[in-house]
Amino acid sequence: MSAHVSELALRYRRKTARHEVQAAVPKGAVTRVHVPDDDAKAHLVTAVLKARGEPGEELELFGESAAALAWPRREQLRARVGAVSPIVGLITNLNAWENIALPAAYHGAPSLEQVAALAHEVLAAFGAEPRRFLARIPDELGMLERKMAWFVRSLVAAPELMVFDALEDGLSYAECRHAARFETEYRARQPQGTVLYVDTKEDS
Repeated sequence: MSAHVSELALRYRRKTARHEVQAAVPKGAVTRVHVPDDDAKAHLVTAVLKARGEPGEELELFGESAAALAWPRREQLRARVGAVSPIVGLITNLNAWENIALPAAYHGAPSLEQVAALAHEVLAAFGAEPRRFLARIPDELGMLERKMAWFVRSLVAAPELMVFDALEDGLSYAECRHAARFETEYRARQPQGTVLYVDTKEDS
């Protein structure tokens, strides 16, 4: 494996009859990738979140080829990736706290006390009233609030790679300025972390 590849958090390539999508994301950097359309975006984000490419896709995560991964190793790589994306939406019949705490409750770590402390800290930093926010179900949350819940849930696992999938979609100008602070909040907790923004060219 070359030194260059080992310095990438992510390398991706997918070629179709209509277009070719490539992404090379250096570790520790902020990278913006503009793909041709929503289908291409969904393929890229899904591949990264599953640590598995479909036929016709090439994917390397943290220097490892996804094609060669056994299941336990694939799960380990998946755990190093977080995302604010509709692909990992909220469970509609659980409130925001239950959605945020679900992965930690399932895996047994971090403790729910740690998750609660993180959630309160981050939500308060965004001007939300944590207790009221966490008690509401997804249908009672606005688009920005749902993205905030996705973001807090991702932070719980302290991901090395954070993917922001069409972060500004559905947001007003003021809300976009609010969402732009996600990167700062992530960096405060993961100074060496990698940030990837993915949007379609129409949104650029």
